[in-house]
Amino acid sequence: MMWKNLPRNKSKNNIAYYKVGNGPNLLMIHGVGLKAESWSAQINFFSKDYTVFAIDLPGHGESDNINIESKNLNLYIKEIKLFVDEIIHNSFIIIGHSLGALIAVNYAEQHKKNCIGIIALNCIYQRSDEALKKVRLRLKKLKSENNNKEIEVTTVRWFGKKPKGYLNEISNKCRQWLLESNKEGYLNAYKVFANERGVAKEVLKKIQVPIAFITGSADLNSTALMSKDMANLCFLGAFYEIEGAAHMAQMSHSDEVNRIIDSFIDLNSK
Repeated sequence: MMWKNLPRNKSKNNIAYYKVGNGPNLLMIHGVGLKAESWSAQINFFSKDYTVFAIDLPGHGESDNINIESKNLNLYIKEIKLFVDEIIHNSFIIIGHSLGALIAVNYAEQHKKNCIGIIALNCIYQRSDEALKKVRLRLKKLKSENNNKEIEVTTVRWFGKKPKGYLNEISNKCRQWLLESNKEGYLNAYKVFANERGVAKEVLKKIQVPIAFITGSADLNSTALMSKDMANLCFLGAFYEIEGAAHMAQMSHSDEVNRIIDSFIDLNSK
């Protein structure tokens, strides 16, 4: 139902995006291998009072690939900056999930003009050597001919072995998106993600706008402790943990996520 395909426009730098609603601007950035539709529950909720821009990252959804010459976020941040300058002309709140959260936080620190708030869902911070080793092994498996098997492992990690009811529905939808993804774009993004320990401490200390870190209690990779530690380092940081949610909290626990975001924006817009 809510996961229907969204009609896209394209920016001059070939970022595909869906725009809907009226009011203050929200920019939504998804995670590795996903696309704008992963925000469908948030789009439906917030487009009543806000103008929502949900993009496809380069090499995802309907956006063109970019050449990833270095294993860092800067090329993605550059593409977001070009998009913002062309399409969003006024102030906005940036909302990111997973890799999108890393991009959002670093974008806001690098480009302070017009970005008035940040919401980071399931964001990583100070990954251990062991955690980095595991994610790089997953990248290696994704590069293999049998990468569909690794996609199955990914959906199990996100939703469990035998999800039921609604969880099974969104598990199947995420599996479909990953299987149908642009393989080059997926791998490019995963390379960047697999070489990140998380948001740097010095970046967090420079954030001067309100920022909320949201994660699920069952997310073993983007943990609640990571989000809590990041919030504590920010001048106007807040931390929220959603009980029982895992990595895809904005889909699996959309009502809780929407309430937190709505309350956070309302509190910090007064």
